[in-house]
Amino acid sequence: MNTAYSIEDFLEVKSAGGASFSPDGTRIAYLSNTTGTSQIFLLPTEGGESEQLTDFQDYVSFARFSPTENMLIFGKAEGGNEQTQLYLLDIKTRQITSITAKPDARHDFGGWSPDGKSICFTSNERNGKDFDVYVMDIATLKKRCVFDRGGWCVAEGFSPRGTYVVVREKRSAANTDQYLCNLKTGVVEHITPHKGDAFYAGSSWLPDESAFFLIQDQEREFAGLARYSLSERKSDYVLAPDWDVEGVVIDRAGKNIAVIVNEGGYQRMTIYDTSRFEVRSCRLSAGNVYQARFSESGLQIAFSLGDSRRTSDVWILDLETGDSRQITRSYQGVPPEVMVEPELIQFKSFDGLLIPAFSYRPKGIKRGMRVPVIINIHGGPEAQYQPVYQPVIQYLVHSSGYVVVAPNVRGSSGYGKSYMALDNVERRLDSVKDIVALRDHIVGIFEGDATEIALFGGSYGGFMVLACLAFYPKLWTAGVDVVGIVNFVTFLENTAAYRRALREAEYGSLENDREFLEKISPIHSIEKIEAPLFVIHGANDPRVPLSEAEQVVERLRGVGRHVELLVYPDEGHGITKLKNKLDAYPRVVEFLTVNLGRSG
Repeated sequence: MNTAYSIEDFLEVKSAGGASFSPDGTRIAYLSNTTGTSQIFLLPTEGGESEQLTDFQDYVSFARFSPTENMLIFGKAEGGNEQTQLYLLDIKTRQITSITAKPDARHDFGGWSPDGKSICFTSNERNGKDFDVYVMDIATLKKRCVFDRGGWCVAEGFSPRGTYVVVREKRSAANTDQYLCNLKTGVVEHITPHKGDAFYAGSSWLPDESAFFLIQDQEREFAGLARYSLSERKSDYVLAPDWDVEGVVIDRAGKNIAVIVNEGGYQRMTIYDTSRFEVRSCRLSAGNVYQARFSESGLQIAFSLGDSRRTSDVWILDLETGDSRQITRSYQGVPPEVMVEPELIQFKSFDGLLIPAFSYRPKGIKRGMRVPVIINIHGGPEAQYQPVYQPVIQYLVHSSGYVVVAPNVRGSSGYGKSYMALDNVERRLDSVKDIVALRDHIVGIFEGDATEIALFGGSYGGFMVLACLAFYPKLWTAGVDVVGIVNFVTFLENTAAYRRALREAEYGSLENDREFLEKISPIHSIEKIEAPLFVIHGANDPRVPLSEAEQVVERLRGVGRHVELLVYPDEGHGITKLKNKLDAYPRVVEFLTVNLGRSG
């Protein structure tokens, strides 16, 4: 007998990740959403009972142990506004101390100094737009600015002797620069001069400060792992796979380095020794690996692992034995065997370009059956749909009998920088044509039976939903837009000041491309939409302001179209709190059930 699972059963799954070792390696601090929002928990590395350390209404974004003291630093914003503030948490006393206390500014943590006496971070407190780099003394909470050259900058952490901080400036998703800040002399050196677009990120140092490892794609299609020599002032590739290197972490002794490579959406981790770059023999469970971090001794690595049917949990890899073990066991009420594993497919777009997609098909689907389809479009656009646990998708497939297809249209990351650039500025609507081509592909597969096709997307994916509905109104049965862009001009005018330059590099600038931005904005064709539309937005969204959703709803209601709006006053760019998910997504399912003619 098959068990009937509700949408709540799928949504109430818990997850754990973001692990950090205590200085002596006996405990792990990690984040879990057991309470409905991500909070900090503490767990012995050998296993046992976990202890909850924080209990805020809003989620904690990260937690990092000091390398020398039983003390954590963590970050938290309010109501989804992304104005992250930094806090210290004393493990012994449980006392929490606010160390930034500038609610109008955003703070991004960079790292602890090796001696545990200082931290580095970035903040846009100076003017709300530019992120400067600061070093703060933890004992006095006094800070000093070490980099203030403008732009959206990231502090990549301290060198092993505390001499340097590497700073990354983000000019676009494809174009970054790195600077070497000498904390003793105050000298700042630009170390990645280049022409055109090139990506540089990270600084995993050797202990003698002679070199560090970084991710870069200079003169390559994919991002590889390079070693930057301070004496030679240049970098050379040490790993150059035909996929992107997306994560790198080195142990404190500089002997082993963990490298995560994105293989077509699957995150695979390999451990190398740093001298000859030979692979260390390790036994890892199948799944996608994220957020790897060494213990201070370098003998263990904590990481998050999950897949399309299993929620994310914290695992520990023992480098002496090569064995890995799961140390958190998050609640998952729906067994993995009930859910489906997506199939990686490809389809041809209007110009012959092959587009990858993940296809979720209900069990028991046979040729000739009437099968409504949902196309799920990721945000970004410089992002990638990956086969991780997606509760709403799995519910729609399992309980409602939909086929769900999640494409990585042109402009997605993970397939080389040329692919990621294919939707830039004047080619923006080519990615919309990819969705139309996917529809044709779906109809062909199901021999015309998949005539009911709905669109579902968030953020930039929300724009894609609105663009498809407005520019190709006859093709779709329904649409769900979550925090989507409808008007690129008002979006760029009203997005957070620090985000505008980065977004203009992708979409076009208000100064030079206003006419084009107007042309590609769905708002100017919004009355052409025929399909019912469901719109969800957070009132505190700093990325895509609520006014984008309000424009859509006002215009559609003015011409008598079917449009529904949900606004959450305590959310920002997306729905993060369980109580709001339990309200929003059952309504989405009901909306789709009514408009696609399925019974849930």
